[in-house]
Amino acid sequence: MMDKLQRLADMALGIASQDAVVADDSGFTLNVDDTQLFFFETEGDTGAFYCRALIGSFGDGKCPGVFAEAALKGNFFWQATDGATLSLNEQENAVYLTDRFDKDAFEDEAAFKDYLNDFLQSVYDWQVRLENSAAEKEA
Repeated sequence: MMDKLQRLADMALGIASQDAVVADDSGFTLNVDDTQLFFFETEGDTGAFYCRALIGSFGDGKCPGVFAEAALKGNFFWQATDGATLSLNEQENAVYLTDRFDKDAFEDEAAFKDYLNDFLQSVYDWQVRLENSAAEKEA
């Protein structure tokens, strides 16, 4: 793991319990309640890190069309994602929220914690929308 990504992992350890942060060669995972945030960088992208969280998967009566419409509207100029992007992993039939940020984005632990709170709020909002797509399908 790169030095600056290790710095973020260290900040995460300052915010969360020791067992909530798991690091490996590809990045680190921060577990918050029932949500897992994965921090990583992509090969060749030297100026940015990414944070990704699973929103949920289609199945159990969820309506992809209803959710897809909401996701497309939310992705439009990132108005309902706080700058992150919703995407569909076709192999898993799962929706993810992914945010890209500059490697020097967080000057201290407080700024990182604020970021986490905002990103998690977006994750929770989209998880509710996905769950509500099942209710809208039934209606």
